[in-house]
Amino acid sequence: MSRRPRGRVYLAVTAVAAAVASLAAPAVVAAPAAAAVVAAPVGARGVAAPVRARGVAPAPSHAVLRAGTERVLLALGDSLAAGYQPTYGTRAPPLDPATGYPDTGYPGGYAADIASARHLTLVDLACPGETTVSMTTVPARAACATTYRGELGATSQLRAATSYLARHKGTVALVTLDLGANDVDGCVSASGISSSCLATREARVVARLPAIVAAIRAALSADDPGAQLVAMNYYDPFLGVAYSPGGLVGTVGATLSLAATTAFDRRLGALFAHARVPVANVAAAFHTYAALPLLVYSGHRLPADVVYVCRWTWMCPASGSSSHADIHATTAGYRVIAAAFERVLGPA
Repeated sequence: MSRRPRGRVYLAVTAVAAAVASLAAPAVVAAPAAAAVVAAPVGARGVAAPVRARGVAPAPSHAVLRAGTERVLLALGDSLAAGYQPTYGTRAPPLDPATGYPDTGYPGGYAADIASARHLTLVDLACPGETTVSMTTVPARAACATTYRGELGATSQLRAATSYLARHKGTVALVTLDLGANDVDGCVSASGISSSCLATREARVVARLPAIVAAIRAALSADDPGAQLVAMNYYDPFLGVAYSPGGLVGTVGATLSLAATTAFDRRLGALFAHARVPVANVAAAFHTYAALPLLVYSGHRLPADVVYVCRWTWMCPASGSSSHADIHATTAGYRVIAAAFERVLGPA
């Protein structure tokens, strides 16, 4: 298939998918005025403007916190909150020498960027693979369970978070939350989408996420009433299948995935707005809903949203590369996510 028709087919099918998504998902409830979001700034070559300037030191460790000179960013959620990239393989985040536990996330993640920009100590309790079920029960990874139990005497990420807040009253300035993607990711793949799976899993998120947010809010009210809680929505990594395998199969797969992501992000927006939790619009920052203009990536002329996903995630390895497609953000992508949070948070 020629390159130009690839873009045209995508645009035509996207128009149909958008109409389907508008019917399948509830309207987004307006967030509080303080929660207005703006897309992340994009440089001339499509690379997000870094949130932190070069030369800025990483966020301090817990040792500085004990000295009483810093406030804390508590990061909660899944692998994006942990800052995971496939280059880390199966390795856990580095150990924090102050605690002896891997509780500061992977270097280069969005939480690390925000903490550095705001001069906050980063405590990252996020767990790769976490869902709205594992968040309150058995952690998605055994290593996470070990950290929660050993450091905070907790059996789940949510209990670890509330335990941390109780043990460090008055120190947390910001809590970030990204959760829900792993509940539905198993319903979407390069080979297709299971509508029944999506319906079941989205219902699970709708049932469980409000209670998780309420528990975090209650703990903050008791222990850090001045702290902010900010959540996020999601970009659509499976737009990358329009690049590879590409063709009609990739175009249809990407379009259906976009419809599913649009509906899911609307549900998240409604849930968080009802709880009065500001939302970092990561989907908009990744230009998820912008098919035009057509841009060039690795010799292919593709819709803009596909190209940005290819640039800011690991979904589009170059032809002939030994790398495998991966849904996680690159370092540049994490900076886009951090910038979306910064737009909500305002001046440091």
